[in-house]
Amino acid sequence: MSAPSDALADDETVRERLALRTGGSVALTDDRLLVAADDELTSVSLDDVAEVTVEDFDYFLAVLSAVLVGWGLYSTRRNAALGLGFAAFGAVSLYWTYRKRGKARIKVAGRPKPISVFPADPAAFYDALEPLLAEDAGDDSSEEETA
Repeated sequence: MSAPSDALADDETVRERLALRTGGSVALTDDRLLVAADDELTSVSLDDVAEVTVEDFDYFLAVLSAVLVGWGLYSTRRNAALGLGFAAFGAVSLYWTYRKRGKARIKVAGRPKPISVFPADPAAFYDALEPLLAEDAGDDSSEEETA
């Protein structure tokens, strides 16, 4: 995997570097967002970033999964195989829900699928990107006012 600093132009500097839970990092410059994850480097112009969303932990799904585990363990008295199947499915669902916590999706204009990353600190990730996206939105609205 190449580092984001390897893809920088000579006059470009990193404003903020954020670690990812899955390994790799996200580097933020004045003009681009560089994502180094899954053995590839993705560069996105900040003008092309349409939306950034960060998913919180889904407590509802976690509670449902825990109830499914409990129900499965309780029902093992009647049918052990079915009860253990429910408990296993609930445990896998709970693990998957926990694993997907803090998922950040970056919607990019011209791309059919958003870029999904798992920042180590989702709040810091969103706080780092929010001012830059607000500046871009402010630039668009000032252009519309002058036109």
